Amino acid sequence: MELRQLQTFLTIAKQASFTKAAQDLGYAQSTVTSQIQTLEEELGTMLFERLGRQIKLTKDGENLCAYAAQILALANEAKDLVANSTVPKGTLTIGTAESLCTYRLPELFQAFRARCPKVEISLRFDICSDYRTHLRKNTVDIVFFLDVPCEEADLVTHVLFEEPMAVIASPDHPLTRQKRVGPQDIHGQALILTDLGCSYRRVFESILAQAGAKPSSVLGVSSNEVIKRFVGDGWGIGFLPRVTVEQELKNGQLAALVWAGPPFAIKAQLIYHKEKWLSPALRTFIELTLARLGNGISII
Repeated sequence: MELRQLQTFLTIAKQASFTKAAQDLGYAQSTVTSQIQTLEEELGTMLFERLGRQIKLTKDGENLCAYAAQILALANEAKDLVANSTVPKGTLTIGTAESLCTYRLPELFQAFRARCPKVEISLRFDICSDYRTHLRKNTVDIVFFLDVPCEEADLVTHVLFEEPMAVIASPDHPLTRQKRVGPQDIHGQALILTDLGCSYRRVFESILAQAGAKPSSVLGVSSNEVIKRFVGDGWGIGFLPRVTVEQELKNGQLAALVWAGPPFAIKAQLIYHKEKWLSPALRTFIELTLARLGNGISII
């Protein structure tokens, strides 16, 4: 059963004439007759009674009329929907780090909402090591990431900017009085860090390990706010993106140690799977992100 057969059937029923239907549809009358014969053979019934030049719907023909009209209406609706799919809509599921979401992305989200009001944003917070898995399982559309540059063949990575990091302590911590603090100075200190699996915790611990610096203890905390509170109360040394502690540094609640060790080279990145279909909503979001945060580079 083809859509064109149903359209021909409905036109004949409306005009009560094969000849007029052929004229309306721009077909040869033989084509109209052939389509109806094929449809009747497929359905195993007669759709029209033919009495000389008079035609009339059979009972089966009357029953088919309602369904044919609904089928064609749905087909047209689907066609219109697909034809208008360039209008961004739907839901974007975005994985992101807490610090990026809180301090770097609000204006971007606001701009995107203004441009694409029909798109719903769903944010997902998880540990950094899980985001690649989510991309590969297609449980998130895109990820904002803090790490050394990601170079994996199945992922598309846009490096947006370098994220300055801060080694922090309470203002009265002895290391705040040193002009320079290197990895060896962290040896024997208590650390208050993000959870295992966090990319920048991994970078910091790797630098310490390469220098042979062993902390006395490490407390993993999932909340930046809790880390700042514990560090400020003198529980140990912390390591966070500097943007997350700027206010506390200004207020004297925390102190940034003068880091003299290897650079951290933590980059804010936008990552998605190379086989991910870039819907209009997703493409618009990526292009807006790159324009605002990525020096105007564009999608290849």
